[in-house]
Formats: sequence, structure tokens, C-alpha cells
Amino acid sequence: MNIQKRLFGDVGGQAVYLYRLSNDNGIEVEILTYGGIIHSLQVPDNSGALHQCVQQYSCLEGYISDPSYRGALVGRYANRIGKGKFSLDGITYHLDQNDGEHCLHGGEHGFHKKVWRAENVSNGNAAGIRLTHTSADGESGFPGNVSVEATYWLDENNDLTLTLHATTDKATPFSMTQHAYFTLSRDTSVKSTTLYLNADAITEVDDSLCPTGNIIAVANTPFDFRMPSKIASRCTGTHPLFDTVGGYDHNFILTSPSLSDKPAAQASADDTGIIMSLYTDLLGLQCYTGNLQGEEQLGAFCLEPQHFPDAPNQEGFPSPIITPHKPYNAVIRYHFEVAD
Repeated sequence: MNIQKRLFGDVGGQAVYLYRLSNDNGIEVEILTYGGIIHSLQVPDNSGALHQCVQQYSCLEGYISDPSYRGALVGRYANRIGKGKFSLDGITYHLDQNDGEHCLHGGEHGFHKKVWRAENVSNGNAAGIRLTHTSADGESGFPGNVSVEATYWLDENNDLTLTLHATTDKATPFSMTQHAYFTLSRDTSVKSTTLYLNADAITEVDDSLCPTGNIIAVANTPFDFRMPSKIASRCTGTHPLFDTVGGYDHNFILTSPSLSDKPAAQASADDTGIIMSLYTDLLGLQCYTGNLQGEEQLGAFCLEPQHFPDAPNQEGFPSPIITPHKPYNAVIRYHFEVAD
């Protein structure tokens, strides 16, 4: 295992560093202290050549101006909180409304725009970068002073693991995720990518993509990836929730979240042979492809483990509230291999 560090730029007078993790099997991961961004993820393909598995910008300015959270850690609350408000312990909190009338990915001052503190860490055959940040009480409207740790680990088993931990001095909703835009194939469209999602249902959303509170079974819909399927083969059908996006931007309810058994998701590309299996102990997974019916293709897909969107306002959803006695802990692990 090897770790390298170099200056990548600065924002607001704060230096931004790039950390490169590499293992003996040729996998290289580059992490920025700005936004905790995965800047690069290179994996050897079926010819032995390194393939870039995430979309990236060549310079820091691209990430600073990027509206799409490319590669970043997002929080305090991943996805949407409806109408930018919620009530907790008899108090109504008003949040940034940065997605129409909703709060998206923590608002204007989310984790994706922060410069995180960083330190090298190691554990057995794994090496990593621990990022830390303190979010002040009232930031973007959220209550509580929240201390966050996000650690990226790379090991010799070809696992890239993100461990998340947060503590607070006041009850608050909290949900973090990783927002990489994956490009396992050399194809300009994700339609040729094979996708498996271990989910029997999704959370229904309205026209603004905010949950209604209802649960929709994936059977006989474009959302059924319970068997590995080419994305193109699933997005030919019609469904009101699919047609709203023209593709995928939906929260899948994971059937059996686990870090060791069946993966929550698996994606693979025939041309590179690269297979990525995603494991998590979180209950939801946002699958995002953007519009697949338009002429312009996103050319990447996102798999974002998370608490359910708008859970602070939906009594029927699992609670996302952390307290001084109930911290936040979550794990997201990506395992890479190449098909024979």
C-alpha cells in the first residue's frame, strides 16, 4: 500500500490537497480535501490497462463551480428534505431551499463545499485518509454542533471502503453519502452497463422528486433490477415515476443491507470487464442516471447509499435522527474485480 500527497489548489485562502492511495494490484484512488471528493478511481481492465471509473474535473475550479456534487461527500442530509423544513421536539427548523422549494444534499453550505482536515491512517493491509469536519449549530438551518469523520480505505483485496461517523450535541437529522459518477464502461451512455439492485421496492415521489410517503413495488416496472440487467433493457417500459425523470433518480429500499453477504448493488461493463459490487449497512440507495430518453446522455451512473429522502417529515420511514447518545455510523464498500 502506498499513500502520496500533493497540493491541488486553494479555495478562499485554504489549501486543498490531493491524496493518492494505491495497492499492489494496480488500483489507484485520489481523494481531495475539498468536498472529500473522489477525484480519480483507476482500476485495471481486462487488458491490464488502467480505466478511469469516475467522471472528474482536471482542476479544482471545475469542482468549485460544479452544481452536480461530482464525486463529493454530501450532507448534512443526503437527498431532499421537503419544503426545506422539518419539526423536531416541538421546534420547526427552516433549511436552505436550494432545489426549488426543497433542501437538497445539506443546502448551500453542504459538506461538498467544505475543506476537510486530513490525516493518513493504516490498519493491517489497508491504508487510508481520515477526513474530519465540524458543522456548526444552525448551518444551513440544521440544529446541533456535529463532528464528522469520513475515512477512505483501500486494501489489497481491492476494496475501497468509506466509513462514516458523526456525533452531535443536539438531536438532528443526519444522512451522508458518496456521490461518485461511475464510468465502468468506455461507452458514452450507461445503457450498456449491467446493473443489479437488491431492492423489492422504491419510495414514491411527486413531480418535484420529493417522497409522498408511499412505497411502490418494483415488480413489472422499469425499476426491477433484482436480476442483473442491461440498463437499456429496463428503461424501455413506461411508468409515471420513470417518466418524471426519463431515467432513474429514485431511492431503492434495500432488501437486506449487509457488509458481508449479498451486495446491495453490482454494476459491470462488458467492454472493460470491470465489476463493482457495493455493500452497505444503510437502508436506502439512490440510483441516478439522469435522463436516458434525451439525446444528451449523462454517461455515468450514481449509486448513493443513504437514509430515505425526506425521512424527517415521513413518520412511516426509518428515523434518521441522531442524538448525543445515538451517533451516526455507516459503511459504504466498493469491491472491484475483472471478469475472466
